[in-house]
Amino acid sequence: MKKAVIKSVSGGIFTGIGEEHEEVVLHSPGKIKKFGKLLVGDIVYYDESTENNTIIEVAERKNEFIRPKAANIDVFLIVQSIDEPRFDRYLIDKLTVYAFKEKTHPILLVTKADLNEKLAEELYNEYNSVGIKTFLGRIENNNYDEIFEYLSGKIVLLVGNSGVGKSTFLNNVHGYDVQRTNFISKKLGRGKHTTRQVEIFPIDDFYLIDTPGFSTLELETLDEGERLADYFPEFQKYKSECRFNTCTHINEPGCRVKEALKDGEICNLRYESYLRLFKELKERKEKW
Repeated sequence: MKKAVIKSVSGGIFTGIGEEHEEVVLHSPGKIKKFGKLLVGDIVYYDESTENNTIIEVAERKNEFIRPKAANIDVFLIVQSIDEPRFDRYLIDKLTVYAFKEKTHPILLVTKADLNEKLAEELYNEYNSVGIKTFLGRIENNNYDEIFEYLSGKIVLLVGNSGVGKSTFLNNVHGYDVQRTNFISKKLGRGKHTTRQVEIFPIDDFYLIDTPGFSTLELETLDEGERLADYFPEFQKYKSECRFNTCTHINEPGCRVKEALKDGEICNLRYESYLRLFKELKERKEKW
């Protein structure tokens, strides 16, 4: 019995990556269907003595993402350009909440930083200060050694809008053209999709899952007992000091989070993302 990580799923054909980073085509028998559909990132065990490398066991997942479809993610690597297309703060904050909710660790790579060094530095300081590890990438003279060291031993999900530099980053990682990099549409202000399917690549001592570019992410409603504020790290040291245990940090009197906001201890723009996402989740729950 040998171990593999599902690399890609296409039309019922499963390609895995073995322990020596070799690719192997796998067959999923009917009994495996009880585990549900296999996803990129699934850890499986197969019988190499069979003609078609039959999967005989699927390891229990640590997490599962609906969009993009992937499993067992350790790090959520969010790539966002400083410009062309312009930085989308709300999408970033929404993605970090999504990552925290699914028990993964979000990190941020801000690309094309040389297009606006001042803003890039502000974002670097802001997100690092709330515990979201942030790196800067540039159009010229990129050096990703620090990121590679941070990702060592992990399964990493690479996400971000089209045109922000995901494929360019992936090409730099591999040293060859994994996905063809496209130009930005001047009319639309965003890139054309250059990645066609969710796929995983072994890179030194970590795995990187590339995903199709997307422009929206619908965060599902929170489970019973979950609170949106739990996924904003900068709120944590204040919320226990609120007058009410059920404080939403919006309109309640005696809210310590609002006091910290007023005192400049919490970023106004991050708080605006919180309000917008709170409203979005409330409306979604009411529809359900």
